Amino acid sequence: MRLKIGSTYQKAVTIIEKLKEGNASIFICGKSGTGKTTLSSDIIIRNLLESGVRIVVIDHRHAVSLPADLEPYVHRQDVSQKPLKLHLFGTSANPADASASFVDTVASVIRLSDGQKPLLLSLLEKVLRDSPAPNEALERLHLEIQNSRSLAAPGLEKALTPLWGQKFFENGDFEIFSGITLLELDSFPPSTQHIVEEVVFAALLREATREDFPPTFLYLDELSNFPLHQTSALGKILNEGRKYGLYCLLVAQSICNFKAGQRILLQQCKYAMYFQPADDEIRMCARFISSSGGTKLTSMLKSLQVGEFLVSGPVYVGDSDTPTTKPLVVHSKPPEDVVPASDSPTIPMPSDTEPILPPAQIDFLPPLDELDGCDDCNDEDSTQNNEFEPVTEDVYPPLPSSSCELSSASISPSKEVSEPPKQDLPTSEQIIASIASSNRPRSCYDYYSPAWPQTQPIDSSCVEFDFSHADFSSLVRKDDKRFVFTPNIKP
Repeated sequence: MRLKIGSTYQKAVTIIEKLKEGNASIFICGKSGTGKTTLSSDIIIRNLLESGVRIVVIDHRHAVSLPADLEPYVHRQDVSQKPLKLHLFGTSANPADASASFVDTVASVIRLSDGQKPLLLSLLEKVLRDSPAPNEALERLHLEIQNSRSLAAPGLEKALTPLWGQKFFENGDFEIFSGITLLELDSFPPSTQHIVEEVVFAALLREATREDFPPTFLYLDELSNFPLHQTSALGKILNEGRKYGLYCLLVAQSICNFKAGQRILLQQCKYAMYFQPADDEIRMCARFISSSGGTKLTSMLKSLQVGEFLVSGPVYVGDSDTPTTKPLVVHSKPPEDVVPASDSPTIPMPSDTEPILPPAQIDFLPPLDELDGCDDCNDEDSTQNNEFEPVTEDVYPPLPSSSCELSSASISPSKEVSEPPKQDLPTSEQIIASIASSNRPRSCYDYYSPAWPQTQPIDSSCVEFDFSHADFSSLVRKDDKRFVFTPNIKP
C-alpha cells in the first residue's frame, strides 16, 4: 500500500506499508478549517481505493462528506430503513460463548450494575439455548427480563430500552462491499447509535479473524462521539486489528476531548497527523507526539498554516529508500500543486555593536570609505592630509561677524595645523581666513545631508565668503566629530 499524503520541499511524502503484516492505522487531529477533511477524504481515501482497500464508514450525524467523483464507489445504507446483516450474537454454536460475547458488547456502551450484567448473561443464554430464530432473540430476551423476579430486572429493562422494538439487525454474514460501505445512523437517537456502532465494530472484528478477510479501513470522523476505551470493540480493533488487516482512519478536532486512557489507545495508530491545533492544546499535542514535548515540537505546531500538518511516523520523502522517523511538516497538496516560494532576500545579521539600519536610512549615508579616514583610498593628497593631530575644543575662535572684528590673532594659523595651500589670487588677497569649527561634536550619521556644504555665497556686512572652490573631503577628521576648512575671503 502506497499513500501519498502530501509534499515537503517539493518532494512527495508517502506512507508505504505491507498490509496484513504491519500497522497502518492513522490518527488525524486539528481544529476546524485547517484541512483535515481534505486530507482524510480527498487524499487518503482516494489513495486507499486505488490500492484496492475496502473502507467502512460510520456516519451518525450525516456529517461525512466525500468528494463527488467518489460517489460511484460508495454503497450507502440507511440502517433505519434496511437492517444490517450480521451475527448479532456471534458465530459460536455454544450459547454460553454467544451470550457472553453479546453481553460484553452491550456492556461496553451501556452501564450495567453488578446485578444487571449477570442477570442479562443468564437470561440471554437461556434464550439462545431454546434456539429461537435469531431475529426473534431480542424479543424473547425482553419477555424474559419482564418476567424475571430479580430486583435488578426493572433497571435492566430500562437500560436496554434502545434495543427493544428496533429492527436494525437481521441474521446473516456481515456485508462489506468493495469500495466504500457507508452506514447511516442519523435516524437513531444517540443511545441507539452507540449500541449499533458497538455491534458493528464487534462484528467487523469477528469478520477480520477469517483467513480470507481482505485489508479494510474503518473511517470515523468526529471520533470523540464514538465509544473508545480498552474494553470497547473499537479499542480492541486498535489493539488487535492490525494482526488481521483491519485498520483505523480516525479524525478528531481536539486531543483535549480524550481522557488519558483514550489517548493511550490512540497511540496505537502508527501514523499521526496534526493540523494547526488550538493555542491551549499545543503543548498537549507536543507531549502526545513525544513524552518530552520539547520546545521544537511546540514551535513547529505553532507555525503550521492552513493545509499544513505535522506527521509523526515512518514516511518516505521523494525517492528515498529510507523512511524518516522524525516529525515532519507536510503540505497536503502534491508537489506539482505547491508553488515554490521566491528566494528570500539576503538579510545581514546584526553584530553586537552595529545594528542594521532600514534601507531608507542606508541610502542617505555617505560612502564608508569617506568616513573611515580614507584608509583604502588611493588618492595621494588624501593620504597626506590624513596626518592630522587631534584638535581640542578651543583651538580656534568662531568666525567674526564683521570685518572690523578681524584681527591678526583671529586669523593667524595655528602652529598645530599644516599651512593650507595658497590660492592663485592677488597678494593682497592671500590672507588666511579664520578656520571654523563646530560648537559640539557631531556624527556624520546624525547630521549628514547630501546638500552640505552650502554653495551659495553667505553675506555678512562687507565680507563675502566663497566656498565654491573649497575641497572639504580631505579635511574630515578620523574622529568624525569636527570639520575644519579654509575659506577664501573677499573684502
